[in-house]
Amino acid sequence: MILLKKLVIPLILFVLIFFAILGYTFFYYSKNLPNIEEITEYKPKTITKIYDRNDLLYGLFFDEKREYRNIDKIPLLIRNAFISAEDKNFFKHSGFDPIGYLKALISFIKEGKLRGASTITQQVTKGFLLSGERTFERKIKELILALRLEDALSKNKILEIYLNEVYLGENSYGVVAASKTYFSKDLDELTPGEAAFLAALPKSPKQYNPKVNIFNAVNRRNFVLKEMYQNGYLDKKIKDAEIKKDLIVNTNNISNVQKNYKLLEGFIADEIRSDIQKLFGSGFLSRGGLSITTSINNSMQQKSNDLLIRELTNLDLKNNNFKPAIFNSNIKNFDKNDWENFFNDNNKKKSNNNWDLGVIKKNKNGKYLLKTDKSDILSDLNFLYEKPPVFETGDVVYYTVNKDEKNLTYKQIPFFDGGIIIFDRKLDDILVLNGGFNYLSSNLNMITERKENFKKAMIPFFLFVMLDQNLLLKPNINILEILNEKKKLLEDIYRNSFINNSNIIEINKKYINELGLNYLSSTKEKNHFFTNTDEVLFNTQLTLYDLLNYYKLLLTENLPSENKLLKKVSDGKKILYNSKDNYYDFQNQSYKLSETILDLLLRNKDILEVFNLKKFSEKNFEVQKNIVNFYGWDIFEKEKGYNLFIGFDNSKIIGCYITLDSLDKENSSNLLYNSCLNIVKKLF
Repeated sequence: MILLKKLVIPLILFVLIFFAILGYTFFYYSKNLPNIEEITEYKPKTITKIYDRNDLLYGLFFDEKREYRNIDKIPLLIRNAFISAEDKNFFKHSGFDPIGYLKALISFIKEGKLRGASTITQQVTKGFLLSGERTFERKIKELILALRLEDALSKNKILEIYLNEVYLGENSYGVVAASKTYFSKDLDELTPGEAAFLAALPKSPKQYNPKVNIFNAVNRRNFVLKEMYQNGYLDKKIKDAEIKKDLIVNTNNISNVQKNYKLLEGFIADEIRSDIQKLFGSGFLSRGGLSITTSINNSMQQKSNDLLIRELTNLDLKNNNFKPAIFNSNIKNFDKNDWENFFNDNNKKKSNNNWDLGVIKKNKNGKYLLKTDKSDILSDLNFLYEKPPVFETGDVVYYTVNKDEKNLTYKQIPFFDGGIIIFDRKLDDILVLNGGFNYLSSNLNMITERKENFKKAMIPFFLFVMLDQNLLLKPNINILEILNEKKKLLEDIYRNSFINNSNIIEINKKYINELGLNYLSSTKEKNHFFTNTDEVLFNTQLTLYDLLNYYKLLLTENLPSENKLLKKVSDGKKILYNSKDNYYDFQNQSYKLSETILDLLLRNKDILEVFNLKKFSEKNFEVQKNIVNFYGWDIFEKEKGYNLFIGFDNSKIIGCYITLDSLDKENSSNLLYNSCLNIVKKLF
């Protein structure tokens, strides 16, 4: 008793000193802490979804794969799995777990390093407000902020933020994204074992990635299942059954963009980003959470892309010339670690044409074998060319796998390049925009950025304008007679402007009315077309997009839109942009396109000859049984090394451009003849 009394005073002093030190520590580290409003006003970066004109999901924009889900939409199974794995006392504590924290403190005193023990609340504060350094100071700050956060938000809200924000590997943030990445499932479709696996990942997404170590992944999953059972969230029978199951995830695909997360890249993506920036400024797109409807027809886009790739590849085969290897990997001995590291590091350099990267190994007989990331075995590499290229061991090349999944075929980015654009005449929409063979090899868009001197392509345009003007002024006329009367005028213009080397077509003011250009020169949007009104100056150093807009003006009554692809943009709450609200109405203008022009062109063989138009009859792209007619100008410039096709039918305007830059045009340009036409005919 006496001994007890003697210990009371020292004990009281110890407690007082302890709490004094603790209080001072809290006071000291409470100064200059981040504001928790960053969490309480949390707006996550979420995925922006891109749709085609038929409201079909076309692709996604995202910095981080994340789909936000409110807590009441996240199944209890998922919540319980993460609570069991990360913070089983989550609903009992006030921001930190004293027992867990004491264990971490003892570990720090003994070993000089901190171990886990962070609650879900602490993890949220650390993720938003603090650095990832493992120090005593950061732990104290984390604790203080966790207490503040528990006062500011409900437990369910904190859990909601955590489950949507937590990083779970493979660029997946939040449980919704991770569920789709690893299992191609939504949350309510997950089994207890799958939920447990996701809950296993926060501890170390890389270490427990089944692609890296399936053994570790299974063991950690089983640990979480046992914790769920111990905490009363699973019965023993289900727990035992789930532990016995194999862990089956998309191990072959999780490093790539999957169908659930088709990251939109390439030429279309660039144009959408450009359009968004014009409307809303830079940085707007990065906030995520948008819904963007484009004018693109996904099926036509894919069809035209496949046809373009096939035609350019065939041209390259006929050309029978080779490009050097993409680069040399410096792999000589083909040690397993060497080539595994190579494929991990260079995965993003793959072609956007579904070609893969392989490493050449040249044997003693000069035969080329290929090492791929699909097999541990070196495979024969087949060539479709008359003469094979010359490679060295370690060279990196493109290849494809044949249908038998055995034979590998060498591929190269062609010396030829080109693009396709298709307008909807009635709606003034771009249905197809293919900017080139491979975005990764050259991000120059052949439709919207590549310029060419298209003087020959302007001749039909002037005939078009002239004919339309005369039809409007004189409805009861002999069209051929009018055209013959104006031939001399056109010849003069051609001789004075087209033949010289200038990129400008100059038309004297006295010819403007006769050609019907008075409408164009008087429109308030004239700057789209002319540099001045006294002498109309047409710049013929144009992109194909610009060129087709000349024709589109006559065929659709619409001037070029500031936004090429956007139809509607919304943020989930309201519509931010609707192309219908920005439609330029020509109904009240003096000029109105007469459909008589098209009727005459389509029915009168003599007029077709005057215009140098060709008539084609092909199967309709969308309705294969129907035979449709379309008309166009096929222009082949051997000296300049390009083929151009401009055409139209009752519903569409088509443009195609294929060029050759890298080889001797004199010997190779002939291959381009009718190359665009080969594509366009198959599109219909």
